[in-house]
Amino acid sequence: MNGPNESASPVNRYRTIGGTMKTTTATDARIDDAQTVHLREPAIARAVDPVVNRFYPNLLQPVHACLAVFGAMALKGRTKPLSLIFETASGYGKTACLQMVFPTDGSPVKNHVYRSDKFTPKAFVSHAANVPSNQVEERDLLPKLENKVLVTKELAPIFRGREEELQSNFSVLISVLDGKGFTSDSGMRGQRGYEKPLLFNWIGATTPLPATTHRLMAQLGTRLLFYEVPAVEPTEDQLMEYAEKDDAGEAEIECQKAVNWFLADFFSRHPVGTYPADDLVIPTEILRQIVRWAGLLAHGRAEIKFEKVAGQDWTPVAVGTPEGPFKIVNYLKEIARGHALIHDRTVVNEADLGLVIEVALSSLPGHLRPIVRQLRKHGCAETGECARLCHVSGPTVRKYFKELDLLGLAALTEGSAPTNQPHRLTLATQYHWMLNLENKV
Repeated sequence: MNGPNESASPVNRYRTIGGTMKTTTATDARIDDAQTVHLREPAIARAVDPVVNRFYPNLLQPVHACLAVFGAMALKGRTKPLSLIFETASGYGKTACLQMVFPTDGSPVKNHVYRSDKFTPKAFVSHAANVPSNQVEERDLLPKLENKVLVTKELAPIFRGREEELQSNFSVLISVLDGKGFTSDSGMRGQRGYEKPLLFNWIGATTPLPATTHRLMAQLGTRLLFYEVPAVEPTEDQLMEYAEKDDAGEAEIECQKAVNWFLADFFSRHPVGTYPADDLVIPTEILRQIVRWAGLLAHGRAEIKFEKVAGQDWTPVAVGTPEGPFKIVNYLKEIARGHALIHDRTVVNEADLGLVIEVALSSLPGHLRPIVRQLRKHGCAETGECARLCHVSGPTVRKYFKELDLLGLAALTEGSAPTNQPHRLTLATQYHWMLNLENKV
């Protein structure tokens, strides 16, 4: 398939180089055998990157993250849907990323995308009373998603609302995202649903979630991963440059066209569910890092228990048992492999690990993320700087410090008001490996 500005030519980007065995482990031996040399630039570098860099330079990495979820669709042997939710303040590009994968007219990408700008989890299996019995199955969303990527521009209605509504939403999502189908019962329709594996992937967008939503997800369990799109405030000169161009429409059209071409080419070479995961080798050291980040994420989003002390606000006092990290390990491996595959690589490398790290950090509760990023950068953090990073008051950030201390991610040293000493967090010893990667990824 030709690129937007290419002449016809075979897609042949790599040739395998046989190498002398230099290691003794089976994984390292396979890596040695899978060493590759670029004969041409990867399709994503030729078709997508120049266009996105021209119009949305700050969105190139989020676009790659989005396409990695599509890349994971090609992996063989998957058992659970992979979900990645893009989160940032309004106006910073999360929706622009998703719109690039919307199928253009006549595009074969239509076979791989199911667009639903807004839905409720009840739509997965309908029990609508106002639909004839012989038509209700046509309303079910779940079977329409099989082997596709669900793209949802607005997820705020699912993540916000009364606690009872949120509990209902998440309980359905948890079951559906286990990948084993979904059945439900109602007085009107009895039992309806699908008792078979139904695999799809999901990308969506939302504005930053409140801490209460993260706490509820921690109680019920979650199958969701997040990607925090940077909210980089433009300068006045940058806004002037944007205003003078009048190319917003062209940007959307050209990026959508480039991404559609890439996805059509990708799935023509790697149909859904056909690429053996073992053929995308994860080196031992990178796999260890993936395992470590999965463990950090499992502990970092454990449920925090609060109590109201007399005369004070609700205070964090204890932490629940963290979720098991096994599902997270698998999710992060799929993201890494999907990212490698869209770059036409057969070995996962540091760039793929970089996406894993960003997803792990972004999937922590939003109010704690800036502090964890600060700890990763410096190994310690103080209340004054973190209050500015989190845009909250000193008393509030001290509660955040207490949460991280209870979660075991950092050790808290309390300050003193009379001596004007701030509270201080120090990265827990078992997470010092985070510091080693700061300059690498």
